[in-house]
Amino acid sequence: MEEGGESQRIELKTAMWIYLLALVIGVGVGTLGSAFHYCLDKVIDVYAVISTSFSGSAFLTILTAAIIGAAMVATAAVLVRKYAPETAGSGIQEVEGVMGELMTLRWRSVLPVKFIGGVLSMGAGLVLGREGPTIHLGGCVGQIVGEKANSDKHTLNTFLAAGATAGLSVAFSAPLGAILFMIEEVRPRFQYSFVALHAVIIASITANLVNDQVFGTLPQLPVQLQASLPTFQPPGNLLLTLSLNLLLGALIGVLGAGFNSVMLKCLRISDGLNSRLMLVIAASVGAVVGALMIIAPEYVGGGEALVKEIFAESPLLGFLLALLVVRAGLTFLSYSMGVPGGIFAPMLALGALIGTSFGYVVHELAPQAELQAATFAVAAMGALFAATVRAPLTGIVLVAEMTDSFELLPAMIVTCMTASIVAQSLGSRPIYDMLLERTLERRGLKEELEENK
Repeated sequence: MEEGGESQRIELKTAMWIYLLALVIGVGVGTLGSAFHYCLDKVIDVYAVISTSFSGSAFLTILTAAIIGAAMVATAAVLVRKYAPETAGSGIQEVEGVMGELMTLRWRSVLPVKFIGGVLSMGAGLVLGREGPTIHLGGCVGQIVGEKANSDKHTLNTFLAAGATAGLSVAFSAPLGAILFMIEEVRPRFQYSFVALHAVIIASITANLVNDQVFGTLPQLPVQLQASLPTFQPPGNLLLTLSLNLLLGALIGVLGAGFNSVMLKCLRISDGLNSRLMLVIAASVGAVVGALMIIAPEYVGGGEALVKEIFAESPLLGFLLALLVVRAGLTFLSYSMGVPGGIFAPMLALGALIGTSFGYVVHELAPQAELQAATFAVAAMGALFAATVRAPLTGIVLVAEMTDSFELLPAMIVTCMTASIVAQSLGSRPIYDMLLERTLERRGLKEELEENK
C-alpha cells in the first residue's frame, strides 16, 4: 500500500508540474500571439499613412503602396529562404510533423523568421491568415519549455500540443474551437492522455485570457446584421431551411475538394520554379496587393474586415461573386509565394462569400421563405473549413465562437457535416495531411512519408 501511495504521489506531482508548465506556455503564447497581432495591425496601418501623405495624387499613392508591398513580400521571401525554409506557409503541418516525430523544430530560427516574415507578408496585404503562423509560434514556445524542462518525448508532445492549441486560441479568440482542433485534426499525432488533454485546455484558456487583456473580450467576427433585422430570426419553415443547408453543404463539399486540389497544384508549380524567379514573382504579387490595399482593400488581406462588412451591409450579388473569384485566386497565389501565412482566415472569408451569395439566390427564388443570407454565410464559413480540413466539429464550434452565433448551431451542424461527407466521398484528403506529405517529399524524407501514410 505504501509503495502504491508513493507512486500516486509521484504521478500527481508530475501532473501538477506539467499543468504549471502548460500555464507558462499559455502565458507565453498569449503574449507572443498578441504581440504578433498588434505588430501586424500596425504594419497594415502603413497604407493609411500612405493615403494620407499622398492624398493629393492618386498615382503617387498607388505607386508608393505598390513599392512598399513589393518590398515587404520580397523581404519576407528572402528571410524564409535564407534562414528558415520551414517557416513558409501555414506552419500547422510543420507542428504536426514535429509532434509525429517526423521532423525537428528549430525554434531559434523559426520563431524570429515566422514572426517578422509573417508581419511583413500579411502586412503587405497578401490573402493569408495569422492563425497558421500563430500556431507555429505557439509550437515554438511549447518546444522551448519542453527543452528547458528536460522533458521526455511524451511530455514534449504534450507541450507542443499545448503551445499550438494556445496559438489558435489567440488567433481567433476561440479557446474551445482550438481545443477541438487539437483533438479532431491533430489527433493522429497528439499523444492523448488525461494529463495531456488538461494541459492543452489550461494553455488554451490562459492564452485566450492574456489576449483578451490586449484586444478585449468581444468575438473575433461579431455578426452585426442590418438595422432592419438586428438579430437572427428563427426559420418559418424548418424543413425548407434544413433542406437548403443540405444543398449548401453539398455545394461547399465539392468546392472544398476543389480548393484542396487547386492549392496543391499551385504549390507543385511553385516547387518547380527556381528561387530567383520566385523572388521576382513574390515582389510582383506584393506590388499588386499593395496597390489593391489602396484601390480595393476588400479584395486583399486576411478577410476579417470583409466578413464583418458582408454581415453589416448588403453587397450586390455580382460584387460578391467578383470578390469570391478574385480572393480565391489570390489565396492560391499568396500561399504559393512561400512566405509565412495561413489559409484559415481566407477560407472563412470565402465561405462567407459563398454562403451570402447562396442566400441571395434563395431569396430571389423563394422570397416568401424570408430567410436571412447571413445565416447561410455563417454556416458556409464552418462548412468550407470542414470540407478542406475534414474537421467538422472544429469548424462548427470555431465559427460559432468567432461570430457569437450559437443559435445557428443546428444549421451549422447540417451544413458542416454534409460538406465534410461530400468532400470525403469525392476522394479529397485533408489539406494539412497533403501539405505535410508535400513537406516530407521536398525534404527527401521518403521513409517518414511512407510511415505517415
